[in-house]
Amino acid sequence: MNNQKLNDFKEILRLGMIRNFENDGFLIPVVFFFKNDMPMFSQIPIELLSTDNGKSILANIIRKECQEPNVLAAGIIIEANGAKVVDNNEEAQKVFNGEMSVSEMKNKQDVIMLFFSTPEEEESFIYCVDIENKKVGELFGGEVMKQMSGRFTDLFKWNKN
Repeated sequence: MNNQKLNDFKEILRLGMIRNFENDGFLIPVVFFFKNDMPMFSQIPIELLSTDNGKSILANIIRKECQEPNVLAAGIIIEANGAKVVDNNEEAQKVFNGEMSVSEMKNKQDVIMLFFSTPEEEESFIYCVDIENKKVGELFGGEVMKQMSGRFTDLFKWNKN
C-alpha cells in the first residue's frame, strides 16, 4: 500500500490491539473505517458475532459502507478461535462445509485478529494469545496473511478493476 497515512493507521491499529489485549486480557470488538481522511470506530454488538447470521449481517454492513467512494480502508478487530487444518482432515472438512465451527475443533487456538482492507489489498494480522496470562504470542501461521477467504474479506470487491 502506497498511502503513508493508511500505513500509519494500520500500524496504530495493530499495536493498539496488542497493547489493549496485554493490558486487559480481552478485546472489545470494533469495526473501523478510514473515511473522509479520518478514522472512524464503532463497537460491534456481541450479538452480531455470536451467530453465523449476525456475522453475515455485519459483513454486509461493512461492504455496503465500503461502496462509498470516500472510504479508503475498513476492517475489524476481534477475538476468535483459530486452527491449522489439513484439507483431508475430517474436522477441517466439517468446518469447510459449515457443519462445524472452528470453536468446536479439538486443536483450536485463541487468537486476536485485525483484518485491514483497502481497495488495493487486504491484510490479516492474527496473533496467538494466552488469555489467562494476558500474553500475545507469535503471528498465527508465522506471517501476515495477504490472501484469505472468509466472511470479512473482499470488503472492497465492488471496486476491483
